[in-house]
Amino acid sequence: MSEYDDQFNLRKRHPFGRAHLLINGLQSYLATQTLRNSLDISYGDSSGEKVDIFPAKSPSAPVFVFIHGGYFRALDKKQYRYIAKPFVEAGCTVALVNYDLAPAVSVKEIIEQNIKAFLWIYKNIDRWNGNPNNIVICGHSVGAFLVAKILESEWTPEVRSSISGAIMLSGLYDLTKMRQSYLNESLRLTEDDVTNLSPIFGDIRCFTKAIVAVGDDETAEFIDQSKRYCGKLQQTNSPYEYILLKNRNHYTVSRMLSSRNNDLMNKILDICGVN
Repeated sequence: MSEYDDQFNLRKRHPFGRAHLLINGLQSYLATQTLRNSLDISYGDSSGEKVDIFPAKSPSAPVFVFIHGGYFRALDKKQYRYIAKPFVEAGCTVALVNYDLAPAVSVKEIIEQNIKAFLWIYKNIDRWNGNPNNIVICGHSVGAFLVAKILESEWTPEVRSSISGAIMLSGLYDLTKMRQSYLNESLRLTEDDVTNLSPIFGDIRCFTKAIVAVGDDETAEFIDQSKRYCGKLQQTNSPYEYILLKNRNHYTVSRMLSSRNNDLMNKILDICGVN
């Protein structure tokens, strides 16, 4: 057993997390029944390369893109469809991204898939009333890692300027300890992967307004990584806001996206331009 296992074993730390996942599933089902949607649209050739889209009622709407977590090896966008309701009601088009999971694919391939997904959304979202020049990308847990990798990518000036904001919730940005934990049985990370793939060691290019948020009831590793990533943003004079969310854990942070009745959502909607 690794000394780091407890930092990543969230179900053990938060046994009621399963209840939140059940609520997610129920509210996600209701979202598909009450909102217009296009589900499981392919952005690539593999079975995991799918996106769900919930269009705004009016054209040229801000686009909110959500990337789920699950340590690269679990979960699915369908568990987060509930996020669409408050954003669509506020006037956004919402896109939820799926990707193939480890160990069937590597972390490097997962990164590449999410970059492909973002570019596909940029090129096609106008068909669902989305404004491709006003995209806010959000990720939870390793979804935040994937948002950071999208920001790092070498984009053309047009694509780069389309990203209006980046929201990174309960994120991981350094693969070092994940490689030394039970997770690596599935992830199969090498030392080179840690060095070459971790956003904390990369060339941070956060050229847009960023929110980096983490719950104060999360493990020390999650809080430390969020602070360290903000330190990198500060070194590059990137515009960001660090938020330590009171009385929130890894599961309840993402639940904040289910309602407009909290400060985090108000900040996100401000960045989208609909609040």
